[in-house]
Amino acid sequence: MKLKYEIKTIISVEYYDLDAFLTTRFDLIDDYEFIAMEELVNDIVKSIDVGKEKLGIYDQEYIDAVVENKIPKPYGTRAILCHLCNLGEIPEGEYLINVSW
Repeated sequence: MKLKYEIKTIISVEYYDLDAFLTTRFDLIDDYEFIAMEELVNDIVKSIDVGKEKLGIYDQEYIDAVVENKIPKPYGTRAILCHLCNLGEIPEGEYLINVSW
């Protein structure tokens, strides 16, 4: 019997680098705060699978609102990253976002 496994691309990102990137990329009114947006605690690694995919209606509405209003709402980081992946701006893979302050 063979072991079933999958080879994945892992992309490690510091939360503050993600904050700076998204704030600049979307020209946000206030700084993006990944920790607050995802309601995370200290000393964890948050995993987000990012791929090229058709966004659902709610995710697309979320992206449209961010682009238009320059203000993100909570729990939208995955939608934003998938949107950027669809545009070819970031690679597909499992994003491990390091949270430690």
